[in-house]
Amino acid sequence: MPDAAPPPLLAVRGLAKTFGGVVAVRDVDLAVAAGSVHAIIGPNGAGKTTVFNCITAFVPPTAGEIRLADERIDGLAAHAVARHGIARTYQNVRLFADMTAVENVLVGQHRRLKASFWEAVVGTRRCRAEEAEAHARAHDMLAFVGIARRAGTLARHMPYGDQRRLEIARALVGAPRLLMLDEPAAGMNPAEGQALVALIDRIRGELGVTVVLIEHHMRVVMAIAERITVFDRGAVLAEGTPAEIQADERVIAAYLGRRDAAATAAAVEAAKQEASVA
Repeated sequence: MPDAAPPPLLAVRGLAKTFGGVVAVRDVDLAVAAGSVHAIIGPNGAGKTTVFNCITAFVPPTAGEIRLADERIDGLAAHAVARHGIARTYQNVRLFADMTAVENVLVGQHRRLKASFWEAVVGTRRCRAEEAEAHARAHDMLAFVGIARRAGTLARHMPYGDQRRLEIARALVGAPRLLMLDEPAAGMNPAEGQALVALIDRIRGELGVTVVLIEHHMRVVMAIAERITVFDRGAVLAEGTPAEIQADERVIAAYLGRRDAAATAAAVEAAKQEASVA
């Protein structure tokens, strides 16, 4: 008898969210396997970011349940959800513009720091050691995402692509189990998108972090995602592997379009062939 499949790291069941009389999300089921990269796609206004906001407790769901590692987390405050091991980025970059890159990453470690307020005021040995360790982790994470040279640069002076990487570094430094990326390739050129794919692969492979991303760049999605969930009008339209999604007539009609689906398939295949030659 084959072994039963392990439970998903993230399980969403019957999720719904209404704003007044507007139904933004209805009866959404989503299962994300531990150690996977799972993409969520769909047209603008399909409810993708609302699902993210419900999972991370930025807005309360109207109905349904959300479990992380089989522990129910819907109903918790946002900071409590973060303590359970979920970190996220946003559609629009949210950084402290007048703080340096390393200072922004230090902010991401606040829930890991143990020293009390009075220890910080007095400057105890434990507090100084903790601060030194936090700075070391921040610099290590900047190096991991490829922007170590920007450590002392104010966030507002950094190129857009590096700001995106900085936001990812700040999310990762808290050692989450699940990283949720909301349109991480937005505004990136093809080369930056390819570099983002490599970074997400390292996040999953080297850090062991499960990744869920909302993304409109199909080349990025098809190159990195193992499973894809397609949203349309607040509900799940389809779910499957990249190959299954590219061939799904409902997805083609509602979102990809035949020309875009064919172009994406050709681009992904060309990228795979280039990678195999390299």
